[in-house]
Amino acid sequence: MSFKKQAYMGAIDIIRGILIYMYGQDHNPPHLHIKDGGDWFIITIKDRMIYGRASSKTIRLINEYIDSYEDKLLALWEKAQRGETIEKIER
Repeated sequence: MSFKKQAYMGAIDIIRGILIYMYGQDHNPPHLHIKDGGDWFIITIKDRMIYGRASSKTIRLINEYIDSYEDKLLALWEKAQRGETIEKIER
């Protein structure tokens, strides 16, 4: 998976200073781009595969986040794939 930032990128949430992004019209499988300090990594929404480096604490927080918002994240992914505006996750 590429770490290239695309034009239709949107920060959809922030948890404990960790930025969570989703890119419009990005490649499958559905995934999130995570910025934790100076580090970037990707995590797939369904099978939780990680590409890049992350601390176990950050991975745990992001997995809990995905557990709580998986349906919303997948709906937002579909919207992003259609080129529609990406909104922040409603908590």
